[in-house]
Amino acid sequence: MSIYQIVLFDLDGTLSDPKEGITKSVQYALQKLGQEESDLAKLERFIGPPLQESFSTYYGFNQDITNQAIALYRERFKQLGMFENKLYSNITTLLDSLREKGCILIVATSKPTVFAEEILKYFQIERYFAHIIGSNLDGTRSSKTEIIQYILALYPAYQHRDFVMIGDREHDIIGANNTGIDSIGVTYGYGTYEELNHVNATFIVESINQLKEILIDRKRKERISLVTEEEAPIVHKLMLEAFEDYRYIEVPSSALTEPVDKLINALKSGTEQAIIYWLDDIPYGSSRLQLKDDSLYFSRLSVIPSARGKGIAKAMLAWMEEYALLNRKQKVECKVRANIPKNIELYEKLGFVITKEETAANPNGMAVKAVYMEKLVERVISMRI
Repeated sequence: MSIYQIVLFDLDGTLSDPKEGITKSVQYALQKLGQEESDLAKLERFIGPPLQESFSTYYGFNQDITNQAIALYRERFKQLGMFENKLYSNITTLLDSLREKGCILIVATSKPTVFAEEILKYFQIERYFAHIIGSNLDGTRSSKTEIIQYILALYPAYQHRDFVMIGDREHDIIGANNTGIDSIGVTYGYGTYEELNHVNATFIVESINQLKEILIDRKRKERISLVTEEEAPIVHKLMLEAFEDYRYIEVPSSALTEPVDKLINALKSGTEQAIIYWLDDIPYGSSRLQLKDDSLYFSRLSVIPSARGKGIAKAMLAWMEEYALLNRKQKVECKVRANIPKNIELYEKLGFVITKEETAANPNGMAVKAVYMEKLVERVISMRI
């Protein structure tokens, strides 16, 4: 599993080197407005920030002249400039690796979306990206903050910690900071270490190989631990987030109205225990459990929506089997709603069998049909408490 699930890439200075096309198009616009600039190196500062900001900041243009400059820039850029561009070496290898890891890749650029799409098609890399999000031709949605906010809204089931913004300029990092996601500044583009460090990039790398080390090669620290009373609110929050799926079914889950105090009191009295699944010290899943005469009974098994399909539920179930054996219990038991077959199928695949069916009142007094399931446990694997 990659450390991040949704990876946002800036385009200019991150995926490709657009120096020739951008600087020559800026030079063309300035010439048309009567300003000669023979040194293209001076125009490299236009790479990255929105054009509205650059023309105004560097040349003191008012809004009308800025709009003219942008129109002239685009006149040349759409004919020649967007193709005076080259991919950074090894970038497609990185994109291949991220896709193989199951990451969702998105382009987040201040460049107009229509131009970004053409550039990616030109390089034949558009297939890697779920979305290509840029600014609008009328100048709206041009700040990186607005662009990232738009992307976050496309994935409401994911947490901000699942996202990372990769870019070479301060605007990329500021946008990430403003929206509460991590960032990786790259100095192989047009920003310096000092620029990226000044705005507090989460990571700063010098090469695509170093980028790969963070996104793919960095080892993730996985652990499952019994909770303390102080950690009860974490378990409660995970449960509410996971059980939100069951709010609008015929009989909503009682987990959604259960107060955190109930768990705290159970932990204090010793009638219940709970576990949390942590990844890089971030909680993604939890379960409640009780040690009975010959079994371990678990309930409220929870995995937040954005982390599902990653083996977290299976890891917690394996941990509880080991814990049952450690405490000399012969089986692991649970109760599952009969009208949620996907949960029954999950447990059956892991060796659980249905032992009883019943219709009973849940804690909210509503009748619910459920099945009891159990699994005999026979072997011990090394504990990860």
